[in-house]
Amino acid sequence: MKAILGKFRPSKRLLVILAAAFGVSAASGGAAVYVSRDALMAGLSKPNTSGLECTMLRTLKLSHNGQRWIRMHVKTDRADGEARMRTALRVVGALAKAESADLYQVVVLDAAGPEDRAQVRGAAIGAEVLFAPGPQSVPGMSETFRASYNAGTANSVGVFHGKTVDLSMDDIRMMMAAMDDHSSCIDPSADPSEAKTAEAGGAEHAAEPEETAEAPAGH
Repeated sequence: MKAILGKFRPSKRLLVILAAAFGVSAASGGAAVYVSRDALMAGLSKPNTSGLECTMLRTLKLSHNGQRWIRMHVKTDRADGEARMRTALRVVGALAKAESADLYQVVVLDAAGPEDRAQVRGAAIGAEVLFAPGPQSVPGMSETFRASYNAGTANSVGVFHGKTVDLSMDDIRMMMAAMDDHSSCIDPSADPSEAKTAEAGGAEHAAEPEETAEAPAGH
């Protein structure tokens, strides 16, 4: 028996469920069972404060009147508006930490959304964040952040038809302060052997050829 128990290693999630179940069994009456179960499920279903896992579609490094702008298009699957927004904020933070630029833009698309760069606009955009460390030097940026998301769900072709929600600076600060994960998206084209080299960033990125920037999409 000891050998069997020694091999059994329950997960933390299972331990939480078992603890709730034992607590319920000690109580009298059926009502206590349902209250405890509802409380447990509510806790397990709380939204991830750091957003969701995402996949990188493309990263564009642009030059605009002597400035460096970086635009990233990413995709998430079956995400609601707030989850897309948290994902965009997390990714723009990771991007700003890895790359030096005057303006960062992260656009979140649905997994079924468009692949073509020219189609990343309007109702295809599920969430968008613009971040300028020095907003006074970037046209159209009066504050450090501009962030918005579509409150609707994506249809079968990844198009959103909900209301656009603009976040205040206080909303953005609260979302970012609550994050416990600061990772970027999965890059399906990345070579694992180049991961450490990419972390060095800095001087190598400055030497890369860059396109001419167009105005940021979505606003």
